[in-house]
Amino acid sequence: MRATFDKQKLLAALTPAAGISQTKNTLVSVDGLLFECPPDPKFGDIDDSNPDFCRISAFDLEKGLRTTVECRVEEKGLFVINTVKILQIIRAMPDGNITIEIDDKCRVRITGGQSSFDITATPGEEFPSMPLFVGEQTYRIPQYLIKQMISRTVYAVAQNDQRAAFNGAFFRIRNGELTVVGCDGNRLAAAKCTLPDGAADAQMLIPGKFLGELMKMLRDTEDELTMILGRKHIIFKIDSIYFFTRMLDMDYIDYEKLLPDSYKTEVYVSADGLRCAVDRASIVTEDKLGGSGKSPIKLDIMDDAVTLSSVSAGGSVHERVPAAIGGADISIGFNCRYLLDALRAVPTECETLRIRLNDAFKGIMVEPAGGTDFKAAHPDESVFGERKFDAAADYLNKGSDEDGNKNSMFMSFIMPIRMNR
Repeated sequence: MRATFDKQKLLAALTPAAGISQTKNTLVSVDGLLFECPPDPKFGDIDDSNPDFCRISAFDLEKGLRTTVECRVEEKGLFVINTVKILQIIRAMPDGNITIEIDDKCRVRITGGQSSFDITATPGEEFPSMPLFVGEQTYRIPQYLIKQMISRTVYAVAQNDQRAAFNGAFFRIRNGELTVVGCDGNRLAAAKCTLPDGAADAQMLIPGKFLGELMKMLRDTEDELTMILGRKHIIFKIDSIYFFTRMLDMDYIDYEKLLPDSYKTEVYVSADGLRCAVDRASIVTEDKLGGSGKSPIKLDIMDDAVTLSSVSAGGSVHERVPAAIGGADISIGFNCRYLLDALRAVPTECETLRIRLNDAFKGIMVEPAGGTDFKAAHPDESVFGERKFDAAADYLNKGSDEDGNKNSMFMSFIMPIRMNR
């Protein structure tokens, strides 16, 4: 094999692929990238029959990536090159053309400018078979929309929980709406958006680690990606990149049953004001130098304000955020990191939050001020009676997009922790 690449184009293709194949798998071929110069139809469909392309694939047996890069192919070949070595070498090479040459004994020579490297490769036939990029359903969705849905929920997805379903985010398409849900047992996050007409109903459970990598590839643009739902895999096609993973094959929790039917306290508060206050409080709650580890944060909701306080071995914090409050006064404690993650996921266009609570031992719901339809909840008659919360009327139409769609619909449900008295 002999092919000449532009450094920047090659580096742009290698960088996302490198995040997939750098695993601790015992298979040597899985620790490398498959180079096909030019792409061979017998190893998968090709989008372009132009022979002056190299196809690069990464696969760790669970998730994978395939992309193409323009080059000048002088001699055909199919080889696997170690991911770490090839990426380090290409980054270090001077700008301009880079030639990769591999002989029959799998000896690799990489040259560019006055630089030259010699490494080894393995035959491409040893690379594991990848799934076909076809599926039962195909969806075309703007990239910014998928990025929003993931950013508002992925923080609540567990990483290595023994309850395997918690390690994935639940995607459900129903009646033209996409709902994404993440839950780790301590918190739950959900987001909803409207899809183009004709979107078929479906549901899937996608690993959270994969979604974290997908986020890095998505842009805040109207440009569409293609989401392909296969029998066992979910594939995202972004420009010339196919990024895919095996879906988790299990049922997800009935998350709607976790959400409360009623509430005793209702709070309307500035999203930015509360987030900044909790962010400052985290300096104390996570004071490693003070030897405190992670201290809880206490919220006293009364007297037209949310008052935050925390004490650790290294210091204390006390801050008051003005709020409109209806119902019963309440004091409740949280893991500061859990609360802060939820507030950081709130979209910047949402100025005011609605928070609904019951007591110090039950979870709270955080939503945009205009409300959501994730779960209908009513005020507890034992607290509110027939009275109305006058301030609520001022916020009924806030927190949604101006065009009235559901692309700003999000919700967080966070469990409290017991506070020492």
